[in-house]
Amino acid sequence: MNTRTVLLWHNNGEERIYFTVNPARLTVTRPNENRVRSLAMGGTVNIWGGRGLREVRLTTFLPAASSPFYTGQEPETVLAMLKSWQDSGDPVRLIISGSDINDAFLIEDVSETLAEGDRDVGLTLTLREYKFKSALAALAGGSGSAAPRKRTDERAMPRTYTVKKGDTLWDIACRFYGDGTKWRAIAAKNGVADPRKLQVGKVLTL
Repeated sequence: MNTRTVLLWHNNGEERIYFTVNPARLTVTRPNENRVRSLAMGGTVNIWGGRGLREVRLTTFLPAASSPFYTGQEPETVLAMLKSWQDSGDPVRLIISGSDINDAFLIEDVSETLAEGDRDVGLTLTLREYKFKSALAALAGGSGSAAPRKRTDERAMPRTYTVKKGDTLWDIACRFYGDGTKWRAIAAKNGVADPRKLQVGKVLTL
């Protein structure tokens, strides 16, 4: 059975959430915005309207300190971070290993489930694909210079990364490639002999 590693990051990676429990259920919808029109002589026709926005819905749980899956991050901390990202209206990058999901999304809904006698918190997260203004202008056939963007397009893949305290090659591979197993490629590019001893401040070539 395939497992899916899910990583969310905000503000170009300054804040990130790695779900230690793989989602029990993960649904991706990819609709088209087709339009049905009536014909003058009777009948209907379906007109292709282009691809709509993808929606991702995942169900997992946030382990409490008593859980064997606990890694030091309290469920309340993760929930507070998710809710703050949702309220900010900023896009987050969603990366799901083993899939083509590695794009900007907006958090549409954060649903938590609390069960009597269980300190773990059930979580259902719904996200919808985010389109940057420049992409919308291109789709609309807009002309002229685009308005300056206030934030960096988070879909742009940087060429280097500076190691911070607590980083591992697995985390870095998940963050930029959507697949933690690619840590070996990063290690080979940068001559890292021991992946457990990353030097803080070292600039890695991605």
